[in-house]
Amino acid sequence: MLPTRFWLTTGTGQSKSSELEAIDSAFMEAGIGYQNHVAVSSIPPNEEIYPKIDSEKGITYVPINGELKLLPFSSIIHVVRSMNKGNKGDKIACSIALTKIETDVDGSPQKCVLAFEAQSPSLSKAEERALVGVKKMVELRAGRVQEDWGNSGYKLVSSSLQVEKQFGCVVAFVVFDPFTYKHL
Repeated sequence: MLPTRFWLTTGTGQSKSSELEAIDSAFMEAGIGYQNHVAVSSIPPNEEIYPKIDSEKGITYVPINGELKLLPFSSIIHVVRSMNKGNKGDKIACSIALTKIETDVDGSPQKCVLAFEAQSPSLSKAEERALVGVKKMVELRAGRVQEDWGNSGYKLVSSSLQVEKQFGCVVAFVVFDPFTYKHL
């Protein structure tokens, strides 16, 4: 399977009764509360899309051939995920830094998106750690950052929360579009 498109989304959740309910609330706010998530490492596909996310209902409509298609319930979706959990009074944050690079493999240039996840009590620290991590990924691959994408070649998707209830959760996702996989 070869994924071809992705989108970014975030969510926060809190619960008086359980950590799992806080996590589920964060997934619903991210618009992927009715799917099964398979966490993958850190190489999203090259094309970013912008679906319609209904955070109140926990659903997402994905653009397909000029129409919006509901992400099917119970479907299995691949995600790069950063998640942080905490208890009442905690500050929690998570971030994913992304960049598009070109690198030479076997004498031919290849394009690639890299993603690095980080968590911290501080949003600025989570974002800083994610950026440092993705820059190290670029170095390891001797990549050239495509500076016309994002902010000088980098994008951040981040979430933070001051937990007011007993349990809290923040999530950031890179979601692989399940409608447009190619089979190798």
